[in-house]
Amino acid sequence: MVQGAKGGIVFLGEYKHTMDEKGRIVIPSRFRDELKQGCVVTKGQDNCLQILTTKSWKEEAGSVAALSKTNKTSRQIARSLFSGAIDVSLDSAGKILIPENLRAYSFIKHGESITITGSGSLIEIWSTKQWKKVQLEADKAFANLNELTGGS
Repeated sequence: MVQGAKGGIVFLGEYKHTMDEKGRIVIPSRFRDELKQGCVVTKGQDNCLQILTTKSWKEEAGSVAALSKTNKTSRQIARSLFSGAIDVSLDSAGKILIPENLRAYSFIKHGESITITGSGSLIEIWSTKQWKKVQLEADKAFANLNELTGGS
């Protein structure tokens, strides 16, 4: 984890773990200091879960809450994000409990491998099977970065 250009937190790296039979996962030790005051786990895109610091969650929630209530897509986004969100705290072993509804959303099952990734201002939790697919697509997109940025 490093400081970003504007002083914000930037989570980095990829870590493999396994969810235990109670639905708990170990948070990598290098992420724990930023999460020890509490954090929020919610649905992420592409069927991952996101962990946000309390500060990042307030910013994200504020952005979604500001969307038009008369727009159907905006309402659907808000419903999905807020109904899937839960406040969590790290236990003494650095673990958090993932509720059943979020496990189902992300295809994470106890005893199976999960991948936890630093993703800038947030942390993502993936079923390793799903992560491998998404990572392959992301690496292909990254190879084409110059086309998007106009670089050489």
